[in-house]
Amino acid sequence: MPVQLDYLEGRKICVVFCQLKDEETFKKSEKEPEEAGFRLKCLHGLGNIIDGKYLKVEGDQGSFQIPPSAYKNIYPNDGTDILKDSEYFVMVKLDSKLEF
Repeated sequence: MPVQLDYLEGRKICVVFCQLKDEETFKKSEKEPEEAGFRLKCLHGLGNIIDGKYLKVEGDQGSFQIPPSAYKNIYPNDGTDILKDSEYFVMVKLDSKLEF
């Protein structure tokens, strides 16, 4: 069943990119996530629904099409500082081999 995205059209959205700094080392060790370290980066922009089934966030720093696998991770702003004045946010995991 397709996910309803219409409510995100024109809304302020924050994309939170999350990356484990050294995923391979973390998997092989018994380190806690806090010790391994995370990188976070945000993209603030407006939601744009493409063809009624894809969400793209367009902002001053660029645009990013949200992968459908992340649609389940879209939430209303919970007041966290990094979300600023966005109405919604989505968490997107990046592979540790990719550069921000």
